[in-house]
Amino acid sequence: MTTTLPFDRQIEHTAADWWVRLRDPALPEHALLEWSDWLEADVRHAEAFERASALAEAAASMDAASRRAFVARFAPAGPARSARPRRTWFAWSAAAAVTLMALGAGLFLTLRPSTTEAPRQYASQRAAHRDIELPDGSSIELGGATSVVARYGRDERAVDLEAGEAFFRVAHAERPFVVNAGPLRIRDLGTAFNVRRTGDRVIVAVTEGRVRVSPLAAQGDAGTIELGAGREVSFDPETQAMHILDIDPATATAWRGHRLEFVNEPLSSVIDNVNRYSARPIRLADPGLGKLTFTGTVEVDTIDSWVSALPRVFPLRVHAYPDRLELARQTTMARGARPH
Repeated sequence: MTTTLPFDRQIEHTAADWWVRLRDPALPEHALLEWSDWLEADVRHAEAFERASALAEAAASMDAASRRAFVARFAPAGPARSARPRRTWFAWSAAAAVTLMALGAGLFLTLRPSTTEAPRQYASQRAAHRDIELPDGSSIELGGATSVVARYGRDERAVDLEAGEAFFRVAHAERPFVVNAGPLRIRDLGTAFNVRRTGDRVIVAVTEGRVRVSPLAAQGDAGTIELGAGREVSFDPETQAMHILDIDPATATAWRGHRLEFVNEPLSSVIDNVNRYSARPIRLADPGLGKLTFTGTVEVDTIDSWVSALPRVFPLRVHAYPDRLELARQTTMARGARPH
């Protein structure tokens, strides 16, 4: 059984005051003993000190503009209380004390980043895009049949790209923003960027700012690279290699305009991505065809026409069924023969 103790403004004020004093490098040793005695005198003292610490820590994680507004609202400047210089953390703890007294102990739970916040899953339907606004002001645009999970904790803002393609525009904050996409971890450095995941094949393209890309399997910073705007890295799961290219940022996000762009990509990966928009699933009857590479554009509104044209450039034929399209290896039909 949990007992909720009554809120005592004087205790909360004293707890916040102790939080201030303990951060003073000149604090005498006897003051530490007084603080210890105060904590042990009443169970409410320790709980109040924990609340003050959590509130100050949460406030410190705000961006600079929010921080100034918070201090101005809850701890406006006034006459100096001592000759000691007013350090930044003094302002924070004063804000914590005034806020706790003015609004009650429950406020710190609102400001404090939760370590147990439930993950939020977002998904888009096939051939549909979806715009997501995250709690910190960041945004994600999901491509067709895309799934992500957002996990916001005290130390990190994380998004797991489970499948598909997404464009991220990240709001600046002290907590880092990272995207986990299969074997890669992408850390934002003040950025807008695009990530496409097809199984363990991942492509990261930067349109603004910079990102840091790291293989999850690597130790420390091994294999970590930084990308600026107009650059792209692709991870090949078969070779475990990362290839860097210069790109046109508009091309990297062409899917936002309903156009899929591919550069020297395995046909199996191309088909998987086209299937996120196709009315009829496309299947490879011969897995060996998946190793063929494709460079070109697929308009999502004319996928059937694109599939019908594939035999002109690849040794395959197309079998059309009511519920699917199948690509089979070319055997007796001549290259360029009309598919059925």
